[in-house]
Amino acid sequence: MKTIMRLFVSLALLAGVLAGCAGAPEPTNRSASSSTTPAPEASKTEKTDPEAGKWPRIYVDALGRETVLEKKPEKVALLFFRNFEHLFLLNEPPAAATDLNVLEEWESLAPYKDKEIADIGSMTSPNLEKLLEIEPDLIIMVSGRYESYGDKLEKIAPVITVDSNENNWQGALREYGKIFGKEQKAEDEITRIEVLIADSKEQLKKFNDKTFGVIMLGDKQFWGFTTQFVFNKESGLGLNPPEKYVDMSTKGEQISLEGLAAMNPDYMFVADIGGSSKNLQGYLKKLESDSAWNSLQAIKSSQLHALDSSIAAGGPLGIELGVKTIIKNMIAK
Repeated sequence: MKTIMRLFVSLALLAGVLAGCAGAPEPTNRSASSSTTPAPEASKTEKTDPEAGKWPRIYVDALGRETVLEKKPEKVALLFFRNFEHLFLLNEPPAAATDLNVLEEWESLAPYKDKEIADIGSMTSPNLEKLLEIEPDLIIMVSGRYESYGDKLEKIAPVITVDSNENNWQGALREYGKIFGKEQKAEDEITRIEVLIADSKEQLKKFNDKTFGVIMLGDKQFWGFTTQFVFNKESGLGLNPPEKYVDMSTKGEQISLEGLAAMNPDYMFVADIGGSSKNLQGYLKKLESDSAWNSLQAIKSSQLHALDSSIAAGGPLGIELGVKTIIKNMIAK
């Protein structure tokens, strides 16, 4: 009954917003690729303000929808938890966001967990009533969710959709650079992390004859991940998976413990599939008495190492932390 009442309240509030905005022009939806178009005229303050002249601009989102950004967004609601890292890296923390639990669970986000960010529920079911109260000047959501509730969000504030970009953190960061007028900051961070990966790859060449597995653990669950920054020969560390590893053209696959034993990597990096380091330690404790687990080469040679669960999101901070963790365990001993 409480759920039904909350729904009625939210609908009533949204109806009021819609009525108040009935005379406002709707954004046009014409282009099918993400881009920005600066305004043709620059203001007089451009000479003294480095940000002046970049606004207003037109941003074309992942669904080809155009949004006019009159000025740099200052009060953003983020409805896509995988992109926390991109906003933090650009020094643009959201005013409100869904799935705030990852701030406590991901080590990659530890420096930002004390940021004042309003909790608006989950990405799958955001709290629209709370979002109305916050009055954001921009809402960012993943394009795959727009059909579910995007039209409701449009009645609250302008909405920009972004792609999931699971294996393209550079592209995602560049898009956020366009949204916030920080294109150069985005490029600087991309270069910094790419240099870290390249330097680390060079250090790890001595392990070219060894195999590696990235395994996400759950309660009696094992997932073999094809994490790009670990295995990609061109843009990643170029580490070798076992011959019987999961299909490298996928993001990963669920496997059995017997399947993991058949892979039998020389080195194994593990993370909790749910994002909790405490849970990971619990899973590993239960496996200590399992004969199949103990038969693994990585266990016998004490080459089992933990990774932060943020690696599964494929964001720049998670990748940076993942690379540093691998180097720490493989080289800096």
